Amino acid sequence: MHKFKKGDTVTVFYMHPSKGLMIEGKATVVRRVADVDEQYGVTFHDTRTGETPGEEYERFVDAWGQADPKKYVREFNKKIGKS
Repeated sequence: MHKFKKGDTVTVFYMHPSKGLMIEGKATVVRRVADVDEQYGVTFHDTRTGETPGEEYERFVDAWGQADPKKYVREFNKKIGKS
């Protein structure tokens, strides 16, 4: 189920093979990906992500981690033994 709409600012997470869940960066939702829950086209705000600002990327956006992204990452990684 899609929870975000075009124009929403979200935190994008990614799973690093050895470090666990990490924050990829802040992004703006530009579109929903049809038939894939929680998948969006986004543009990143910051060049530190390694992505080109303004260019669209498809990403999974985890609704559970939006309120407090750093706490969410800490708790998630603790559960999977990556803390």
